[in-house]
Amino acid sequence: MPDSDNDRKSELERLRLASDLRQLAKETSAPDLKEHWLRMARQWSGEENEPAQDDSEVSDTEVDDTGVDKDLGE
Repeated sequence: MPDSDNDRKSELERLRLASDLRQLAKETSAPDLKEHWLRMARQWSGEENEPAQDDSEVSDTEVDDTGVDKDLGE
């Protein structure tokens, strides 16, 4: 069972990193840098292999102004 514990912790760390990268993308005004942050976030969250989504839609990991993922809470 220790492996599954470590796997869950690793997955949570990757999702937190992806959330931080999305927040950086939200805060930057440079289009190239914004795309870079979003590309890294997709890679770390495992979304890179999923079909592309329209960025204008609200996602289930939307970040509020505090930088905290709404689905993760505090």
